[in-house]
This record gives sequence, C-alpha cells and structure tokens, in this order.
Amino acid sequence: MKEEIIKIVTGFGAALIEKQHQLFVEESLDNSEHVPAIKRIANTAFGYLKGSGISSDIAEKVRDKLISRGRDLFVEEWMRSLEEDEDPPDEQEREEAIDTFEELLNDM
Repeated sequence: MKEEIIKIVTGFGAALIEKQHQLFVEESLDNSEHVPAIKRIANTAFGYLKGSGISSDIAEKVRDKLISRGRDLFVEEWMRSLEEDEDPPDEQEREEAIDTFEELLNDM
C-alpha cells in the first residue's frame, strides 16, 4: 500500500511540476514566481507522504526528485531562450541557470 502511495504522489507531483512549467513558459511568469511554486509542490508532496506514514527519508527523496525535475525544466527553458542569440549557449550559462534556480529555491 505504501509503495502505491509513493508512486501515485510522485507521479502526480511530476504532473503538477510539468503543468507549472507550461504555465511559466506560456504566461511568461517571472522566475521569482515560478521557482517557489515548484518548491511548494515538492513540499506538499513531502508533507502528504509524511502524513501518510511514509518515512522522512523516502518522502525527502520524492521531494528532491520533484525539485530536480523542476530544475531540469527550468534550465532547459533558460538554454532554449539563449539559442536565439548569435552564440550558442555554453556550460557557464547552464551553471548560471542552475545557480539562479537554487538561489530562488533557497530564498523561500
């Protein structure tokens, strides 16, 4: 039963992250709105799992997985927007995207 809850919450959380990202792109949301929304989704999944009797370690892994997915989508979009420039994006710009995401994630 617990494995099923973990799987459902992880899948549902991932779907919410994808939808949030779609909104971020389509509505041109500010990074300072988008990243905290990712964190809220991940923290809500964590809280739900803990409330369902799932261990903190497993709930944390789910939260980390969801944040990681949100980070990956954020970085992909950051890099995609730079592809329109004359010079192709490089590793430094990827690191800047990751740093920006992490900074906004930790500010909340």
